[in-house]
Amino acid sequence: MAVVPHKRIRFRWKKFVTIFVLSYLMFWSIKSVLHIWVLNHDEQVLRQQIAQTQAKNNVLRADISQIKNPSVLKGMITGTVPIPNPEIGQQ
Repeated sequence: MAVVPHKRIRFRWKKFVTIFVLSYLMFWSIKSVLHIWVLNHDEQVLRQQIAQTQAKNNVLRADISQIKNPSVLKGMITGTVPIPNPEIGQQ
């Protein structure tokens, strides 16, 4: 009976470390890109909300300036001038 030598399996450390490092970097790169995408989307939403708020502030400033005018205020009290509606522009 012949003795067959046992074939030794070599563990390739360099290949293992390379694959590990590349997968680690790929995982965090993808995660970073996703975070950047979410932050950009949130920034766009906040810019839209700021623009809407500024538009409402402009309407309110105009209404306040009308109310500060005594002749317009007298017209509002007597009913000849419409009273500003704060709900205008709200969705």
